[in-house]
Amino acid sequence: MRVAMAASQASANAKWTALQQDQVDVAIRKMARMMPEFTADQVWYELGATFPVTKGMTARLLVAQRQGVIKNSGTITYAERGGVHDHAQRLTVWQSV
Repeated sequence: MRVAMAASQASANAKWTALQQDQVDVAIRKMARMMPEFTADQVWYELGATFPVTKGMTARLLVAQRQGVIKNSGTITYAERGGVHDHAQRLTVWQSV
């Protein structure tokens, strides 16, 4: 798990600036405040269509989990965003803590 997390974080670091990573973290916390459950889809919607797409979202969600902001619900769903996101990607359903 740690290897996968490190790889995901490396992906985020390679494509997102520190400011963009902070924006992702803010969007995750906002979803956690607004919704009892959410997926990365809602975080991407919050970030907007022009925000750079990377595979680093998982790393940022796992950081939020370690910080006690969210927890894994144990269920999955499928991406509904369309465009570059539309490849039937399985998404973790996160619960607000």
